[in-house]
Amino acid sequence: MYDPGMAPTATDTNTAAGSAALKWRPQGFGKSRAAAIDDPLVEPLWTGVRVLAHVDAGRTTLLDLDGDPVDDFPEINSALAGAIRAERVVVDAHLTHQPVQAIAEVAARDSRGAEAPTATAVVGQWWFGGLLRRRRRVPLDPESVGRDPLPANADIAIVVVDLLAIDDQPLLDVPLLKRKRILESVLVETEYVRRGIYIRPPIDTWIGSWRTFGFNRMAFKAANSRYLPGQPNPDWAIADLPSR
Repeated sequence: MYDPGMAPTATDTNTAAGSAALKWRPQGFGKSRAAAIDDPLVEPLWTGVRVLAHVDAGRTTLLDLDGDPVDDFPEINSALAGAIRAERVVVDAHLTHQPVQAIAEVAARDSRGAEAPTATAVVGQWWFGGLLRRRRRVPLDPESVGRDPLPANADIAIVVVDLLAIDDQPLLDVPLLKRKRILESVLVETEYVRRGIYIRPPIDTWIGSWRTFGFNRMAFKAANSRYLPGQPNPDWAIADLPSR
């Protein structure tokens, strides 16, 4: 359960979780090399549609990178509202083709020893891997992240990766690692609502798990980084997943 003492008193002159927050856009990735990111949190780079999700008293509004409403997934809106343990939040998230197994579960399986992949994992790998391999023919433009078309007739989940405001308190100036820890206390995972996984180097033991789902790229985000709505952040970078 969310503890108000974990978040700072709002000092931002803008009102965070109210109408001002509706003008926020997802923060962009910078063009730094991943090796230059100080004390990075490393995440698989999700494909799909990146959104800011505004949950207010049980109602959810999803806004894409351009600030346009995403109204195609009422079941996601409902699931996210039910998964939040606070009155109001703003989160950074990805609408993506749903892996049936959570990545953490696959990682735990890999740490116990290799097993034959399930049919679900193979299908997930085919979809993610096929899409990402096509995209790897040219260098990835950081501005293109979050603009992938979603497959028709497929299960879609929302993967929440960051918390920007809670109960009228802005968290933009709170370090990323602390934002993620607060997120863990206010978001309950369900079938269609997931928290994005993050790790700290070394990442070697996770590479196989991420490749199981077809990921070919990673996000490196400085643990102490702040959130800059609508702007590229030099403390965030994208890198290819190392091959084995």
